[in-house]
Amino acid sequence: GVKSLTAALHSRHASVTDPVSGLALDSSSNRDSCYQCHPGSKTLCLRGVMGNAKAADGSMAIQCQSCHGGMSNVGKAGRVGWLEEPNCQSCHHDGQREVSGVDASGNLKSWLDSTFATNANAPQAPFSLYRFSAGHGGLQCEACHGATHAEYPSSHVNDNILSMDVQGHEGTISECSACHKTVPTTVNGGPHGMHTVGQAWVSSHESAAKNGTAACAYCHGADFRGAPLSATKVTRTLSVEGATKTFAPGHQFNCYDCHDGPSGD
Repeated sequence: GVKSLTAALHSRHASVTDPVSGLALDSSSNRDSCYQCHPGSKTLCLRGVMGNAKAADGSMAIQCQSCHGGMSNVGKAGRVGWLEEPNCQSCHHDGQREVSGVDASGNLKSWLDSTFATNANAPQAPFSLYRFSAGHGGLQCEACHGATHAEYPSSHVNDNILSMDVQGHEGTISECSACHKTVPTTVNGGPHGMHTVGQAWVSSHESAAKNGTAACAYCHGADFRGAPLSATKVTRTLSVEGATKTFAPGHQFNCYDCHDGPSGD
């Protein structure tokens, strides 16, 4: 039969040599090979927080191939184009964030944890796509996280207008007050099982901690000294037991900020 357009184009061009790098397009490990055809070098199609992530040496930490595999993988026989795509849970699991969602063979990594998983059979079985998935309050995932390839915060100013308007800063919409006129107090009723964020949680987290701290480790780290998921995206000034403490953007909230560990005073 006739190949689909995506299969024909990617399989045919996988062996084509990039005149700049001298490498076959399938051998390239960065987005330059994809940008030969996909909008990118000027429009920066891959412009979200993951596409802009930097490795320790200053290079791009995540490339197109990190999620999609090489060009031959995208064009392989049997793949269902535009539906058989990467999903969130291939990288986001167990409080960890991988920098590649595929293994050496280009297959999606699979984990048991579904905290950040896309919806099953969305838009149809057996696929599971971010752009068709919904979560907290029935909101589409993109409503809080941004569009595919332009997840908040994006390098394009216009992409960040919504998050700026509703919560006052760039990044994933994580402030309860962005949608709730009265901020609810909850231990795990927020998006992805989150607790309330902000001053309200300072006043109410003690009772939650007394019921056990095991669940806290998912975001705050196994040693309760903070982890990427507990980082604040904006400066926060909080009232704590009669004192005022200010935390800078990037600070990873932990039990030692105000207490002598999870079991301390």
